[in-house]
Amino acid sequence: REPAGDASISKSALYSRISSSEGENSSSLLHKQQDLDTALRVTREEIVAKERMISEWKEKYEESRREVMEMRKIVSEYEKTIAQMIEDEQREKSMSHHTVQQLIIEKEQALADLNSVEKSLADLFRRYEKMKEVLEGFRKNEEVLKKCAQEYLSRVKKEEQRYQALKAQQEQAAYQASLRKEQLKVDALERTLEQKNKEIEELTKICDELIAKMGKS
Repeated sequence: REPAGDASISKSALYSRISSSEGENSSSLLHKQQDLDTALRVTREEIVAKERMISEWKEKYEESRREVMEMRKIVSEYEKTIAQMIEDEQREKSMSHHTVQQLIIEKEQALADLNSVEKSLADLFRRYEKMKEVLEGFRKNEEVLKKCAQEYLSRVKKEEQRYQALKAQQEQAAYQASLRKEQLKVDALERTLEQKNKEIEELTKICDELIAKMGKS
């Protein structure tokens, strides 16, 4: 299991306070971009792992499906054999009742085995579909992170230009107010990312539970 915490973005690491100083502001923006890049990389690694897991589930599903087909063939052969033997008994009166009953018992057992395998196959398919949903969730989360990073970079560029203009006009006070407004937006983005991290943890727990159940079975 890959720790869910690796995909989480630390609040303090992702968004440190924006300094009024020009030098501190540039350093803070650089660290934030690096953290966003790290979050995207970790999410991609999670997606690759989940895709590999889904591929393994699909192989197990196909193998079980082939077993079911073989079981059906066996049951069909039993039915044909019994029908033929009953027909021969009626025609020739040479087949013993015990042999017919034994074949019927074997047929019933084969049917019971088939039902059990089909039930397991259905359960496996449901788990496979669930894993696909989990993977889709990771893909959507990656898109959200990409969008956040792009929007953040765009906003940073605009704010840097505005900062230079305000600095030239000696309007530092007005610029600080603007930075505060942007900080509020960043805080809102933090809360959104924290919610996404919680969703990632929940999806990871679901995957772990499925893997644990399959390990026990």
